[in-house]
Amino acid sequence: QLKIGTVAVARSLHRAAAVSQDGKSLYAASIVSDEALAAPLAQSAAPRAADRLSAPSWDRNDLWVADRDPANPRLLRFAGGKGPVEEVTVDGLDGARIESLRVSADGVRMALLLSKDGKSTLEIGRIERHTDAAGTTTVSVVALRAAAPRLESVTALSWAGPSRLVVVGKEAGGVQQVRYIETDGSLTPAGGLPGLNKVSAVAATEDDEQLLVAVSDDGLVRLMPNANWQTMVEKGTWPVYPG
Repeated sequence: QLKIGTVAVARSLHRAAAVSQDGKSLYAASIVSDEALAAPLAQSAAPRAADRLSAPSWDRNDLWVADRDPANPRLLRFAGGKGPVEEVTVDGLDGARIESLRVSADGVRMALLLSKDGKSTLEIGRIERHTDAAGTTTVSVVALRAAAPRLESVTALSWAGPSRLVVVGKEAGGVQQVRYIETDGSLTPAGGLPGLNKVSAVAATEDDEQLLVAVSDDGLVRLMPNANWQTMVEKGTWPVYPG
């Protein structure tokens, strides 16, 4: 009944979130029971689909999404994956727009794919939570710093460990690559991965025994240890691990 564009599975494995195919609406629901789909948690008013909601992401408890509406860009948080919505401030954006985000498993860092003046950069910020005397918690993202300074553009990313990311991007004058990078911006010793054409999404997990999965011209593909990419299905759009 609902055409889905992007999804995210809670780390508890009990709930999932989905953004509609047109990017307008964010939903969350149980994936262990047959409860009816509730009203959207958030909606974007942007006229263009590319300016609407980003893919969602979960930390240990909460659900996050970015509204890319040029008239009202926002980073949104939903405590417990439910309402009410909280708008989160991000220090140091300097006019850049959040295109996508991924929250780390420990819930204290956020990887942000930002765009400004036609260029994309990958930044990592710290998630700060302050609780006042009344018990109200205020959340913000601070201390942004470049995570992939050697890459001219980044198009997709995923956490692949406590201090490691897998990113899809390219260096100046280079071709698109899928690489592992450390959160300080350095390449890992085995940073380069076998070539893959036109990658639009990538999914990894902190468990080294789990496969790296991506979407490319070849369909939904997986990378086995010490092997090349293998096609799982010819058509796929958004592979995810919990988070």
